[in-house]
Formats: sequence, C-alpha cells, structure tokens
Amino acid sequence: MNLKKMLFYFCLSTLISGCVANTSAVMLDPNTKYLPTSSVQILSAPPERPYKTIAILETIGGQNVLIPDLLENMRHKAQEIGADAIIPTDETKEAQPQGLMYNPWLGGYQTVGGGNIPKIRGIAIKYE
Repeated sequence: MNLKKMLFYFCLSTLISGCVANTSAVMLDPNTKYLPTSSVQILSAPPERPYKTIAILETIGGQNVLIPDLLENMRHKAQEIGADAIIPTDETKEAQPQGLMYNPWLGGYQTVGGGNIPKIRGIAIKYE
C-alpha cells in the first residue's frame, strides 16, 4: 500500500471515529472548582430539592448520532466538572450542507458531509 492511500485511510478513520459527540461546558463561576462526581442524574424537570446551576452545557453529535448517545456524552462532561445532575433544556438539529472533495485516487470529485447534526443544550446543577 502506498503512502497516499495509507494517509487517506488514516484521515478517513480519524474523521469517522471522532464524530460521535462533543460536549462543551461554560462554568457560571470560573473561580469555583468542584471535585468530579461518580454519577450524574439526567432530569426531565428541575428538582424539588434546593440546587444551584453551575454550568451551561452543549453537546453536538455527528450525523446519525442518537439522542441517548448525546446525553451520555453530556453526563460524562458533567461528571468531570462536578455536577450532581443535568437538565436538558433544548434539543435541535442543525442542517449541514453537502460539500465537494477532490479524490485523486478515483480521479474525480465526491460529495461529503451533509445532513442533520443533532445538538442538545442543558444546565449542570449541584445540590445544596
């Protein structure tokens, strides 16, 4: 196998494996740090017990990624930042246009991308 083909397959596998989901968190008080938690609840409504919001979370998935996978990714990020629970607040799909890529091995252009990208927003909370 020549170097160009190896590089092509490496880039392709990196793109495919990296497209599951990615969660970003914005801490409301960046000066306050919490220890990571061992478990995080996913709530459908605010709890009745006292809590404080510690972060805003956003999870973006790749094409055909299911909502439960996005929620699990969000849960892992919430564990890292020390949250006790997350409350999803918004679920949308963002349309991504198709693009063209020249493929020198096949000698022509190919369409890449396109479709709907799922996105979930939520808040991370800490019980008081």
